[in-house]
Amino acid sequence: MRPTWVEIDINSLKSNFLQVKKIVGDKVGVVSIVKADAYGHGSIAVSRALVESGTDMLGVATVEEALEIRDSGIKSPIVILGGVQPDEVETVAKNNLIPSLFSISTARAIDKYAQKARVRVRYHLKVDTGMNRLGVAPNDICDFLENLINLRNLELEGVFTHFANAEGDSTDLTIKQIEDFNMMLSIINQARFRPKYMHSANSAAIQRFPESHMNLVRPGIMLYGSGNMGDSELKPVMRLKTKIIQTKRIAVGTPVSYGGTFVASRPTIIATLPIGYADGYIRTLSNRAMVSIKGSTAPVVGTVCMDLTMIDVTEVPDARVGDEVVVFGDEKVSAEDVARWANTISYEVFSIIGKRVPRVYM
Repeated sequence: MRPTWVEIDINSLKSNFLQVKKIVGDKVGVVSIVKADAYGHGSIAVSRALVESGTDMLGVATVEEALEIRDSGIKSPIVILGGVQPDEVETVAKNNLIPSLFSISTARAIDKYAQKARVRVRYHLKVDTGMNRLGVAPNDICDFLENLINLRNLELEGVFTHFANAEGDSTDLTIKQIEDFNMMLSIINQARFRPKYMHSANSAAIQRFPESHMNLVRPGIMLYGSGNMGDSELKPVMRLKTKIIQTKRIAVGTPVSYGGTFVASRPTIIATLPIGYADGYIRTLSNRAMVSIKGSTAPVVGTVCMDLTMIDVTEVPDARVGDEVVVFGDEKVSAEDVARWANTISYEVFSIIGKRVPRVYM
């Protein structure tokens, strides 16, 4: 096996889930977000662990993601947050999946199939309160409901929205979104719809805006040990590891990797790691990132290649071929550190780790 792998700590995942429950309390349910292969952690193993921990539902982005989980034998409710297309309706109904709706044409397609199949299909209505991405806008909600009310084979199980800036320094937009969401819920109830679930809180809002908890929350990044906004005792779940496959000594003035973006200013020991941007260790980390090795840190030097990355181990005593290197996930180098060096967020750091990097579940 290629000596690059990811370790997933299932106990830490379960601990983070319990932190969510500690914050929201027993009366609030949880939709655990496992889209994008559970943020790169492996959707099937992660979903099983979260079901064991007591999650009420699982949340994905696409029908394909839902089917992968369902085909593994997991029977828990699965909400497709990104919506569905009319040609996916039969698959959704046959696999007992819960679509989110924000399109009347899709709603009519589901109703038509449900009538033919003599079933009722549960759905969650998505409303847009300020994200301006997906959802029914406040100005359109009344007309939308008038069209929905005649679709007798659909069952409105939930209503939800998504916050655009719950983690930001200013709370104004999130407070406005909560107010608009409550206003739209009032209109929905006045139209004689009776949704069982109302949900708006993502990981940041779970921690910062208790008024957003409603009776269902949608933790994502905090399940995976990132996105701590306060006193939550979140534990890292993913550790990306590799091993040194070669070391060499280079003289002053010697360039390293494509383009010679690093030139040795002293006699230097270079160690080569079998990981690169094809594995999700992106090129923007070139000459910026650090890795953890033998209780110390070592800088990434030269341009990150498709399959290989070089580090400077001159200051690491006795670094040699076969030594284990933690790319991120220990007390020396976190996913947040990598995100900062790459000018991105930990969500991306996790989710772009490629399929050719095996996941080992601890």
